[in-house]
Amino acid sequence: MKEKITLLLLIISTGLLQAQVTITIVDIDTELPVEGAQIKVENKHHQSQLLITDDTGVAVTTLEPPLSLSVTHVSYQSWQQSEITESTTLKLLPSTILLEEMVVTGQYSPQSAKNAVYKIRNISKERIQAQGATNVQEILSNELNIRFGRDNALGTSGISLQGISGQNVKVLIDGVPITGRSGVGNEIDINQININSIDRIEIVEGPMAVNFGADALAGVINLITKKEDNHKILAVLTLQEESVEREFEYFDEGIHNAQLNISGAITDRISGQLEGRVNTFGGWIGNPDTYTDRNRQWYPKQQYFGSGVLRYDYKNFSIHYRGDYLNETIQNFGAINNSDPNSEPYSSDQEFISNRFMHQLQGEGYLGKWFLHPVVSFSDYERVTENFTTYVDSDLEFGRNEVNNTAYKTLFFRNTASYSEFKWGSIQLGAESTIEKGSGSSLSFGNKYSEDFYVFASSEIRVLPNLYLRPGVRYGYHNLYDVQPAPSVNVKYDITDKTQLRLGYGRGYRVPSLRELYHEFIDANHNILGNPLLTPEYSHNTNLDITRQFDDNVSLSLSGFYNNITDRITFFTPQESNGATTYLNLDKFKSTGTKANLSLKIANIRLNVGASYVGRYQLLDEEVDVPGFVFNWEANTNATYTVPQSKTSISAFYKYNGPLEDYRLVDLDGDGEFTPELQGIEGYHWLDLTITQPIGKHFTVGTGAKNLFDITAIDNNFSSGGGHGGSSGSTSVGYGRSYFLRINYQLTIKNK
Repeated sequence: MKEKITLLLLIISTGLLQAQVTITIVDIDTELPVEGAQIKVENKHHQSQLLITDDTGVAVTTLEPPLSLSVTHVSYQSWQQSEITESTTLKLLPSTILLEEMVVTGQYSPQSAKNAVYKIRNISKERIQAQGATNVQEILSNELNIRFGRDNALGTSGISLQGISGQNVKVLIDGVPITGRSGVGNEIDINQININSIDRIEIVEGPMAVNFGADALAGVINLITKKEDNHKILAVLTLQEESVEREFEYFDEGIHNAQLNISGAITDRISGQLEGRVNTFGGWIGNPDTYTDRNRQWYPKQQYFGSGVLRYDYKNFSIHYRGDYLNETIQNFGAINNSDPNSEPYSSDQEFISNRFMHQLQGEGYLGKWFLHPVVSFSDYERVTENFTTYVDSDLEFGRNEVNNTAYKTLFFRNTASYSEFKWGSIQLGAESTIEKGSGSSLSFGNKYSEDFYVFASSEIRVLPNLYLRPGVRYGYHNLYDVQPAPSVNVKYDITDKTQLRLGYGRGYRVPSLRELYHEFIDANHNILGNPLLTPEYSHNTNLDITRQFDDNVSLSLSGFYNNITDRITFFTPQESNGATTYLNLDKFKSTGTKANLSLKIANIRLNVGASYVGRYQLLDEEVDVPGFVFNWEANTNATYTVPQSKTSISAFYKYNGPLEDYRLVDLDGDGEFTPELQGIEGYHWLDLTITQPIGKHFTVGTGAKNLFDITAIDNNFSSGGGHGGSSGSTSVGYGRSYFLRINYQLTIKNK
């Protein structure tokens, strides 16, 4: 009897083993696994199962073959196959939808980039990971029309977009403005943002004043953070080691980066996310004739990031809280003084310490047929300069004292209500308010305070089935200045199903910031005074874009813009060596340019090639005739090749920054008569090469070389200005060729 039972169990188990069929879904071009594909399986007895592939592209059915399969995925063409008798691998063909990535910046609700009225550039998470970047600047530096300038005396960076400096570039995290103006500029130091928290970046060039305020004249950079998955518990550990030119030592020289991210569901409706990151930059000696191992050209920097997210979802309503923390210390170590043989060698040292807490509470949900999106955020940012003396041999310090500090507290509120049930289109109404308090020794005449309140409205009108019109206006109140309305109108015309024409106009109005009005920064390298007599900026912008999708693998975009700014706020540095730099209103400033971008997908190769030609004109003095626009070229290429068998990705990121020239007023004869002189910095090429290799289900390894052309400094004959001490001659743009190794470990546990 026992033998019969054993034989019966053996037959049953053998049948079950035979009935298990493994189905693997991969991309036909890259042969990478396709996660989330839905597979409907049916056998000859009309029994069926619905399966979903995991992160390895695999699903298993227990139905007895032969089987019929039906496969669907949002980014791939559907697939059907019958008479499957054994485990199989199916290769899906990407659909056109794959090229239509979803965007949210400036939209009433998420929609494809193809259907958006604004032309939106999207930098994907795959691109961010492939580039091996340790800060946001490395990613954006590869983009056309975006440039960065570095202040070596403070270790900070400033950004420009469309030839316009960073005070007119709105930087957002999940649609919320960032507070934290470092150094001497009025823009955000974008390197104080945790790159490892960013899922993707959306860039809108041109005025977005109606949506995001007047300081969005040049455009908007929206950093969209990674979101937790309610259906998974996910732990991700990332380690990256990188050399700084030839300098590298564990826990000291070079770049050392470590991050841990844990996310997942707490209950059916509540999910959360925690992450922490340490980023250490050991600095760079630079020119050995001028700098030493201690007194470095690029200052050492330590950054600590922390964030937490708590989300509640119920039906068509969600609310989430996000908190972010930054602690940054930049160390400026002085040269060693050993002139006294009876005293231990010492140095005069300096640290720039920044702390920022950012809290945001966002909700999304429907009230009837209206979609509401309220946002409240509070940012507390402080930057302190501390001086102290260090005895070098004993590594002891004394006399630490605070010599400069700046603090900004910002309360931001925004609420939009969108209605999309009209036959002719949609409408959005909104209200926004910002209350900012500035304090510290670097603001003249004590604490400062500004507040504003704006209302705005726009509508998206379907004039014809292929013609969309989006007018809008913003108007409000500011406690320091009279406010002017900021209207805009954008048009999108679908010439064909694969060709879109976009045309836009916007009027900007920007009041001076507290920093521009009251900033005081005087040290060995800077002499800057704010100007309380500044007046607001006025601007007009027009932009044009034509995008053609030739087929699923080829697209071409051509665009152009023109900015005309009156009373633009900028730096002014007098010729006298002891004169203070201040802010003033420039009578006229214009920028214009064109850009072309070609995207190709050929077998396992993805290629993007682009070029731009941007010009600037500024009237420096009404009594001095300045020649017309001065133009500069930029070009970039991003290419990725995926080896099908090994899933190895090889990527190259190249950009040419052409010579950047401008007219400056100079007193050539010393007689007080100023004439315009064309000055500028030379162009340079930048190239990064990276390799990414998945290993098993959990590991991904990346390695590569950055700045392959070994760029460190470029010639600069600009007159000293911008509030920085020193003379012209060269501008530091890089710390030479470097190499990195990145290891990513990901553990995923699916919830039952």
